[in-house]
Amino acid sequence: MPVKHIVLMKFKADTPAAALDGIKAKFTALKAGGKVPGILAISFGATFKTDRAQGFTHALVVDLESKEALEVQFSPSSASRWHLASRPRELTNHRVQVYAAHPDHVEIVTNDLKPNFEGPPCAMDYEFDL
Repeated sequence: MPVKHIVLMKFKADTPAAALDGIKAKFTALKAGGKVPGILAISFGATFKTDRAQGFTHALVVDLESKEALEVQFSPSSASRWHLASRPRELTNHRVQVYAAHPDHVEIVTNDLKPNFEGPPCAMDYEFDL
């Protein structure tokens, strides 16, 4: 069953438009030519309804083939996925699946997202019918 992966993000007010355009291009490239297996669709954009966005400025929505294409499984004592994604060397100590551990995804999180975030993202995932 396909999965929707939704991430709400709060970017710093001084994040250049060119940086946001670059982030969008990099996310779009993850699907291009099957670079990251399992991605059915991907979109990234700014909200136009700021009055109800609770400070979140942008969203990423990724449709994946299945839970297995997304899930990150940790031992109970392990750190959060966000913590691990920001430290690629630690990823080898945990069982991770295609999307979360893909080097291009980790690079976007580490080099493009985290330095420009005003606060932590909010993420959720759910299965849906086609």
